[in-house]
Amino acid sequence: MSEQQTVQNQNTKQEKPNVDPQSMEQSRRSPDVLLYSDLYKNAMMGADSCAKMIAKVGAAAESQAPCDDGKLKKAENCTALRSEITKMMEGYSRYAKDAAKALNDLQVPPEQLSALDKLPADIGMTMQTMFDKSVSKCAEIMINGVTMGIIDMKKAQRVCSEDGCSAEAYRMAGDLIGFCEMHVENLKEYL
Repeated sequence: MSEQQTVQNQNTKQEKPNVDPQSMEQSRRSPDVLLYSDLYKNAMMGADSCAKMIAKVGAAAESQAPCDDGKLKKAENCTALRSEITKMMEGYSRYAKDAAKALNDLQVPPEQLSALDKLPADIGMTMQTMFDKSVSKCAEIMINGVTMGIIDMKKAQRVCSEDGCSAEAYRMAGDLIGFCEMHVENLKEYL
C-alpha cells in the first residue's frame, strides 16, 4: 500500500468522539457539562424505568394480584397508577431533551445509556415484581427508584455548584429534583 493510500485510509476512518464527561479532556469538562450529563442520564434512566413499569402495572391489572387499597376498585387503582407513571415518563423525557439541548449548545453530545447501564434497574424491577405485581409493590419500586435518582441529582448539583456551574444548570437540576419529589408524594397514595 502506498503512503498516499495509508494517509487516505486514516483520514476516512471516523473516530467516535469521547462523550463521557468524566474522561473527556479537561477543557471540555466544565461543571455545566458534568451537571447536564448527570441530569440527562438521570432523566433517561427515569423515563426508561417508567416505560418498563407501565407494562408491569398493566400486568397487575390483568392478574389476580390484590390491587384494591380500599379507596378505589382494582382496575381504577391500576389505571390511576399507570396514568401517574405516564406523566412521570413524559416529564423525564422533557428533562432529558432539555439537558441534551444544553449539552449540544456546549458542543458536547449527550452520552447514551447502554444496556449495561440499565441492567441493574431492569433486574431489580423484574425480581421485585416476580411474585408480587400489586399496585402497592409497583408504587414502592417506583418510589425507591425515584428516591435514588433524587439522591444522585442532589450530589451532582452540590458538587457542580461548588465547582462553579451556571445558574441555569443548577436551576434545571433543582427543577428535576422538585419534579421527582412531587411524584414521590403522589406515588405514596398507592402504597
